[in-house]
Amino acid sequence: MANLLDSIKEYVTPELIGQAASILGENEGGISKAVGGLAPTILAGLLEKTGDSNAMGGIFDMISKFDPGVLGNLGSLIGGGNLAHNDPKDAAGHLFGAIFGSKVPAITNAVASFSGTKSSSVSSLLGMVGPLVMGLLSKKISTGGLNAAGLANLLLTEKNSILGALPTGLGSILGLADLTGSGGNVATTGRRWVWPLVLLLGLGGALMYYLRYCANQPPATQAVDTGVPSVAPPAPTVDELGFNIGSQESAMLAFIKDPNAAIDKNKWFDFPEIQFEVGQSILSVNSDEKLAAVLTILNTYPTVKVKIGGYTDSDGDDAANQKLSDARAKTVRDWLVAKGIAADRLDPEGYGEQHPVAPNDTPENKAKNRRISFSVRGK
Repeated sequence: MANLLDSIKEYVTPELIGQAASILGENEGGISKAVGGLAPTILAGLLEKTGDSNAMGGIFDMISKFDPGVLGNLGSLIGGGNLAHNDPKDAAGHLFGAIFGSKVPAITNAVASFSGTKSSSVSSLLGMVGPLVMGLLSKKISTGGLNAAGLANLLLTEKNSILGALPTGLGSILGLADLTGSGGNVATTGRRWVWPLVLLLGLGGALMYYLRYCANQPPATQAVDTGVPSVAPPAPTVDELGFNIGSQESAMLAFIKDPNAAIDKNKWFDFPEIQFEVGQSILSVNSDEKLAAVLTILNTYPTVKVKIGGYTDSDGDDAANQKLSDARAKTVRDWLVAKGIAADRLDPEGYGEQHPVAPNDTPENKAKNRRISFSVRGK
């Protein structure tokens, strides 16, 4: 009988890989490696939860209710928006939140590095591979009459093949501390008593040394000032998602994480780096980095909803600027939806030349006013 990974491979046909490569603008080899890295990563995340009966019960409930019919139409999940009611991408997103939490960006970056593809492409592929894994497990539950314990046992029996297929570095990101190298065997439970014993013996030896040699010693003299100032450890320069502290995306992340930061419709995070072709609503090629940052935030916090504001400078006709800004805000909405974000989490609106952040008196200031901004409207 084929194991889980072999069963997954049967659905990942050359045609599906070619379709994904074409849509995402990647080569087929990279897409194949990315899919081959994501599938065992998801299974390993589930495997890590098998020791928590409460977590496993919730995961089982999500998977057992998932429609395995999606397995017959995986191509429709590549790079597209929601598929209307009961979108499999939304279900997969809830599963990712349950097993990975805030680790999703680190996982996508690691798989991107492993496969030589863009992080945004890996994020899009999650919208296909997640439902694929859920559909296959749902089918296993149904045909095998499995309960939560049965699903956990299925994963545990395939532990070695799952961990052996993990890309290098994913074990530590997932918190599987017993992994060795790129996916070695997990240490047996029977040996886990050794390290506590060694630690206990070490502490006992240290205590004996102190009592014998240190306890009765006279107090040390005051340290001499050498004139060399002590160096404080450097302040962190990036946040937990790898964003530069002080950047718009880091400030937006901090606002979302702060339980005391109330939703405020007047609170906006400006992204002037998200630019468009002159006089058009077509994104410039250098806009992807900031858009990918927003995508990472929305993937990490799947309950967050945002208002997308489009703005222009004061050049040209007011009505035309209003129309253009609205089209640009909707373009950003469509970009995020194409990457798997649910459309009902995004509310685009154009404001034309209203609310400038700088005087429209120099080319540099006008560039600041031509921007996309985000306002968090739901946490």
